[in-house]
Amino acid sequence: RKTGSEWELGTIIRATGPEKDKLAILGGRIQHNETITDAIKRHLTESLEVDRFALLPSNDINRPFYIQQYFHQSSLPPPDGFDPTKHAIALTYLIEISDVLSVQGEASDFRWINQTSIPKNFGYNQQVVIEAAFSFLK
Repeated sequence: RKTGSEWELGTIIRATGPEKDKLAILGGRIQHNETITDAIKRHLTESLEVDRFALLPSNDINRPFYIQQYFHQSSLPPPDGFDPTKHAIALTYLIEISDVLSVQGEASDFRWINQTSIPKNFGYNQQVVIEAAFSFLK
């Protein structure tokens, strides 16, 4: 969301998994026969009870804003992330939401952050994605 001349990005505090209690961007798997748009909507609904969203005008569903790989090894340098449960490739999209948020599921809390106060407690090395998003939105 944009507040004045600054962008704020939404993050969740994870309620589950190996990175429990750390900040993360919302996301997860795409199910069999599910479109990317439907997957985004499902994750928003399951974790934040949000069912309406819009891609930022500079985005396209066929061109993610950011792609990050997650590996089993924790010794890889950024921009790669660490997830002990899988080797995955994450497609990241910048979206706008206007619904009132209600956390549930994998989220124990929701926080807006701005570029001048990027926390250090991100799980999965996702601060790399957050920093890239703020650079992109300038």
